[in-house]
Amino acid sequence: MNKPQSFFHLHLISDATGETLLAAGRAASAQYKDARAIEHIYPLIRTEKQVAKVFEDIEEEPGIILYT
Repeated sequence: MNKPQSFFHLHLISDATGETLLAAGRAASAQYKDARAIEHIYPLIRTEKQVAKVFEDIEEEPGIILYT
């Protein structure tokens, strides 16, 4: 019997492309072998309106937030 897969939401917020942040997030999530990260990537976030939209999305699926 397979045990249920555990997961967590990983929200990556960047004011640029987010490539470095994505690499760091994947390196961090690799430390948790029994859980899978569901990545939510938000690149080019530069205005208050964009930040507000990101926070709305995060409220729907709470999790770890990394940002640059």
